[in-house]
Amino acid sequence: MSDKKVSLKKMIRVGGYLRNPVLVHVIGICPVAAAATSLFNSLVLAGVFTVSLIICEVLASLIMKKMPRWLRVSIYVIINTGIVFPVMYYLEKNQSPVFASLGIYLPLMAMNSFTCIHSEKYAVKHSVKESFFDAIASSIGYSAVLLLVGIIREIVGSGKIAGFDIPFISGLNGALMPFGGLFIIGILAALHKARVIKNYPKQARTIEKKFTLDESREEEGTFTYNLKNRFKKNEENF
Repeated sequence: MSDKKVSLKKMIRVGGYLRNPVLVHVIGICPVAAAATSLFNSLVLAGVFTVSLIICEVLASLIMKKMPRWLRVSIYVIINTGIVFPVMYYLEKNQSPVFASLGIYLPLMAMNSFTCIHSEKYAVKHSVKESFFDAIASSIGYSAVLLLVGIIREIVGSGKIAGFDIPFISGLNGALMPFGGLFIIGILAALHKARVIKNYPKQARTIEKKFTLDESREEEGTFTYNLKNRFKKNEENF
């Protein structure tokens, strides 16, 4: 892919909307279902996710292409940790209620599989500009779902929005629990699919293609490489 053909608008439409990472590929769903219980929680998670994904994809494209995969993955974790821990320190120092509300899910962002998958699937194969655009598009799609789910759950579950009470809504505590988050995500996924099928019938046939790592790049000598070859040999002998 050439930089001349790169369009941020198109990448946002495809990567952020048509192939939304949460509603279509179901990647990074745990923080959304468990921790996106309010607008402020979602803003913190979206901010951490966006910064970490942009940095990891840009660095992966810029200086990590010739590194072995296991080393690149380790670097992604180190980068994410360097972003997450200062945020945790700031929230804890200021005794922010968001820190207690997010619990273990904020530090788990340092082990975010989404960053690894996109950096390995896309960034190491494309230019810095294309990787940056992909990170922006994916961040918009992921953050949009985070914020939407957080707002809905805060209104339905707490009867509030951004900490302010909403008249005539008492709140359903079940919406604040993980199963409530999964229920809301399921509804949003169904609505999203119906809208895509209606407005983009041609693209709707291919948008659910799995975003997996390229197995052809599996390095010789690794456990998975040897395991795959063993199964291939068994099939040939059979």
